[in-house]
Amino acid sequence: MRTISTFTAILAAALLAATTTAQQHHDQDQHEQQRDSMDMNHDDHDHAHHEQADQHHDEHAAESSQALALLTRTDDIEAALSEGGEPIVADVLGVVCDFCALAINKIFSKRDEVAAIYVDLDTKALSIVLAPGANLSDEVIADLAVQAGYRVAGIRRGNEALGNAS
Repeated sequence: MRTISTFTAILAAALLAATTTAQQHHDQDQHEQQRDSMDMNHDDHDHAHHEQADQHHDEHAAESSQALALLTRTDDIEAALSEGGEPIVADVLGVVCDFCALAINKIFSKRDEVAAIYVDLDTKALSIVLAPGANLSDEVIADLAVQAGYRVAGIRRGNEALGNAS
């Protein structure tokens, strides 16, 4: 009887030790994953789910012109507009997270023509105000979006970007 009790005690201690070690290993793995995700750059971010959003947007882009995003007003956007810059709104396919916005901001902010920029994750729109007298063609905007890893579905300028279509 004493042998069974000793064996049971040893078995219980071994199970407890194994469970504790497994939990510590799991906690360490989770901590490393969290740390790694904070260090992750945009290229490492999984955008596979964006393909469905892109396809959905492509299918419904022409259905409603009322649903088109307008220029997002920020302090920088307002300041650039007050200096006479041209407003532009580009509908960007697949932009869903902060990494997406950072990638787009990084590419467009390098351009001298861009006085102000804002990526609105809610409307999936890129708001740009060009420097006074600057020009950035639709083709260049689309190419810059591709450099950031995205596609442009549509571009609106001037009054149309502001919601004052005439």
